[in-house]
Amino acid sequence: MLAMTSPGAHAREVKAIAIEAVGLSRLEEMAEPCRKFRPTVAQVKRYFSRAYPVDAIYYSKRFWSPCWAEGTVEFADGNRGKWRLNSGGAAYLQWSHSGEVILYYKTNGWYDPFREGYDDSI
Repeated sequence: MLAMTSPGAHAREVKAIAIEAVGLSRLEEMAEPCRKFRPTVAQVKRYFSRAYPVDAIYYSKRFWSPCWAEGTVEFADGNRGKWRLNSGGAAYLQWSHSGEVILYYKTNGWYDPFREGYDDSI
């Protein structure tokens, strides 16, 4: 019998977080609300310790937001990369050596200007 665990069951230790930009917007008309998306180092560190890999639809459709922040992460195991995190809780992480992954975690604590507009039906 296979043991099933929830996606958040295995926290990953984050050694360092650097936030290079917050409150960015993909759409000029959303620039004002997106300025309010300002996750802290503690919130981003918690996010990356709990986020789990998901299908790319989470980033491009299901929890897409025009608001993002970006920076770098280093994990305790030495893996590191550049991230782009949207306010909906989906992130694109490009590893420093090769490859990328889409991550998601729902309960983040930061202000999300579009928290009521996501499509849970996909």
